[in-house]
Amino acid sequence: MRKMKRNILLGMLLLFIFGMVSGCTTSSSKTYTFTVDNGDIIKITLDTADGYDISSNVPFEISCDGEALSQGSFIQGEAYQQYVDVVNKDENAELLDSGEKDGNSYIFWCYNKSEYNYAVLVNGSDTGVILGNTTSADSARECFERMIIKVEEN
Repeated sequence: MRKMKRNILLGMLLLFIFGMVSGCTTSSSKTYTFTVDNGDIIKITLDTADGYDISSNVPFEISCDGEALSQGSFIQGEAYQQYVDVVNKDENAELLDSGEKDGNSYIFWCYNKSEYNYAVLVNGSDTGVILGNTTSADSARECFERMIIKVEEN
């Protein structure tokens, strides 16, 4: 009888430990699909861990614990290159980073040392995303890194 109780207690303890360990590895995200003016369907997924959130309207807003951090909207694909050209020529613009994330080309720049912006050209589409943040470069970078932007097939 004592052995049976011990086995039951041991089993319950193992279930409790397993539940605690698996509970620590959960992640959360929120996804919205937007149909832009040119007909492209763009899906944006945001990692919502640590209090981050995204709104479903356009311009969309990324916030953390209720505080608005970044605001985003959609641009035509050719406007992406115009942003690249302006950033390279405007003395008030400082290029902070450029490259590729999730197959999308992007540039990240600071304007007048007070506005931190991303322009993203969505791979496989004629659409770009503009993401602006007046909080800080780190805040803008965190919002951008939490996003996955993809074109959906029609």
